[in-house]
Amino acid sequence: MIKKRTEEPRARPHFRSPDFESGVIAEPVLAFGGRHEHVDPKVGLALYGPYTLQGQTKPSLSSIVVGIVGPAPMISNAVQWLDACKGIVTNDGSQPFLYPHFPGFHANLPFQCELMTADTWHESIRQEDLDKALSAVNFSERVKKVVRLYARCIDVLAQRDPRPNVVLCCIPQDVIDYCTVRVTAAREVKRVRISKEERHIKRRADQASRAGQFFLFPELDPLLGVEGEEWGYYNLRRGLKAEAMQFGIPTQLVWPGTLQTSGSAPAQRGRKVQDISTRAWNFTVALYHKAGGLPWRLAQVEPGVCYVGISFFRETAQGNPRMRTSMAQAFTSAGDGYVLRGNPFEWDESTQGKSPHLDQKSATALLQNVITLYLRQNRSSMPMRVVVHKTSKFSDEELRGFSDACKYVPRKDLVALSGRGIQFYRTGEYPPLRGTYIKFSDSNLLLYTDGYIPFLRTYPGPRVPQPLEVLEHHGDSPWNVVLQDVLSLTKLNWNTADFSCSYPITLAFSQKVAQILADLPPDVQPRPEYRFYM
Repeated sequence: MIKKRTEEPRARPHFRSPDFESGVIAEPVLAFGGRHEHVDPKVGLALYGPYTLQGQTKPSLSSIVVGIVGPAPMISNAVQWLDACKGIVTNDGSQPFLYPHFPGFHANLPFQCELMTADTWHESIRQEDLDKALSAVNFSERVKKVVRLYARCIDVLAQRDPRPNVVLCCIPQDVIDYCTVRVTAAREVKRVRISKEERHIKRRADQASRAGQFFLFPELDPLLGVEGEEWGYYNLRRGLKAEAMQFGIPTQLVWPGTLQTSGSAPAQRGRKVQDISTRAWNFTVALYHKAGGLPWRLAQVEPGVCYVGISFFRETAQGNPRMRTSMAQAFTSAGDGYVLRGNPFEWDESTQGKSPHLDQKSATALLQNVITLYLRQNRSSMPMRVVVHKTSKFSDEELRGFSDACKYVPRKDLVALSGRGIQFYRTGEYPPLRGTYIKFSDSNLLLYTDGYIPFLRTYPGPRVPQPLEVLEHHGDSPWNVVLQDVLSLTKLNWNTADFSCSYPITLAFSQKVAQILADLPPDVQPRPEYRFYM
């Protein structure tokens, strides 16, 4: 007798329902001339011009005097580029929303501001002086010599009457090659090019090492001054910004590719060069802000709010490797940006961890300095709300210190932001919408500051976007307000006319600002205005 085999019933597939909420934060709106509003900086500027206060018919900035420093041929190229920016600049028109044409920067609509330059505001650097500076074998010494050449010219222009509002520092390719560094995909900092003298010295050092030689006197070491960790500027940009701060004129560094007036500039060492209209947009917006103008501001920002980014850096001139210095970047609802340097303190990574933290007294002092500056700039009016951003979690002493500083402020929010590589996907070819949030709890959230942008009809980023994570939130505002703050602050980068950036302005450029403060000469008082660090 054959028994039939009975099949066991198949287990039903188990579908795990998501244990999080998700949604989209509305795109922040910007205010332009006549208090008109738009989500896109380029379109808003083209239609309405730069931001104007209530009752103003024109922007407060009507002209910009541009000084130019650099080799004589590049000064001529810079003048030609400024003339090109005064007229309409077009591209191939293939992506009109992402890369619109530039309407021209002149006294008429939309910018209503004139670009002015002349021989009296030009200072040329002789090629033989540049060659002499570039011949220095020591990298730091080479950068310092080049910086001094530019600084002397800026000093001359600072004494002219009238003095320039902004100085263009034209950097030739040989200076870029031998005085700058680049960050690789593995986040390694490497020099752009090594000179023949440096190669020769390194070859001698390698030969000596293989032969088992050592040097009784350190000054005889052929590598000394090539890779030594002596005090000096880490790269050209930060050194030049730090040195020029004493003259009280913001600077704008321009590479040869920026000054190309043809439709397409040549690619530079594998880097894609922007089309000519995009270069004109970014160049003029940065120039306008550095000259003291406000291209746009947030249209729906809470009045009386003060946003603060806290970060840390190691001073270059500081001999103790354990020393750190705190820094605060503050931005107000009126669009003002300030930088404040805190006090140095000792931090041992081996015993205390990689992320520095302030003690209670230092945290109180740093944030009190921010509030004091706010009072001075706002007719003694106390901020109604203070928002502090950090990229690491708050220590107990920091929480107590920042809370002490805000004891007379009606509302405060202390927010720690970071990214841990979590990714989410949506149906279709494009990544999640910019503004998409994922809520695990009221204090554990993710926010896509990069993503598909409906107005642009595309995702403008080069790689798969990753969301920012709210690591901590201590404060008085609901979670959606915290996310709206972060998304809004990604649109206050006046160094470009791009739709937005990845990080809020409170943290986006903290590393570059810190580098400039780190290289600031001891006898130079740091300027509080953010435009000196752009």
